Amino acid sequence: MVYTANHPIPPQGRLRRALAATWAFLQAMESTSFDYTHDRIDALEQEVRRLREELRQSREPSTGDVHN
Repeated sequence: MVYTANHPIPPQGRLRRALAATWAFLQAMESTSFDYTHDRIDALEQEVRRLREELRQSREPSTGDVHN
């Protein structure tokens, strides 16, 4: 009998390939979303620091405005 490429894939092989593909996809999504989230958090923290500094400066009396 001639061996052909149309032979069925054993069920264990299908499951392993499906799990491997799913695992690879989840790892890719996890690292991408983590990196994006981390970058976004850093940007937001930087913006909060900038706004706090502006607020602090607006509350401080400037040295040129002396009222007697």
